[in-house]
Amino acid sequence: MPPLTPSWRAPWRTWTAPADTRARYAEIPTPLGTYTLFRKPGRRLTATARAEARERRQFRLGEDTVLEVDDAAAPWYGMRVRMRRGVRGRLDGVPFTAHARGRCLSAHRRGIHFTLDDGRTLSFTVRRLHRHLVRRTAGTDTVISRTQGGGWETRGLDRGETALLCLVTVASLDRLLDPPLRELL
Repeated sequence: MPPLTPSWRAPWRTWTAPADTRARYAEIPTPLGTYTLFRKPGRRLTATARAEARERRQFRLGEDTVLEVDDAAAPWYGMRVRMRRGVRGRLDGVPFTAHARGRCLSAHRRGIHFTLDDGRTLSFTVRRLHRHLVRRTAGTDTVISRTQGGGWETRGLDRGETALLCLVTVASLDRLLDPPLRELL
């Protein structure tokens, strides 16, 4: 399975800067089709929102918007901070809240959790040597994807789960799953 990487990404200077207009920033080919990432300025009504350069992100599959994140931030450090504080959005029209937790050496305490209003929870976790995407419904956990040979398995995922996987990999949110000691290397 080839790694889930963008076939096209905006130039580095544009990619790392806060979004000032709605524009296309990346295209990610998947077995379901090509997802396109659009970023645009978000609602910046408070001084904190302006300082964090909040923005909206959309992942589109063709003409359909599959994933929207309402209060994202610029890539890398800014987005990781926003995920720790919590973000809101919609996955296939279903509202969700997401947050990242853990800066612990213990792998089971680190994760990124998307809690959907329809009762599902999709979580990115670390188990043993692999990163996992876990779906929790009615108290039952099911591993639906994991890293294998440097990339994520994408077979069997629906379009919303694939869009979340694109968000986590393209925005480098999977770095939140790394142990804190890795930042020293």
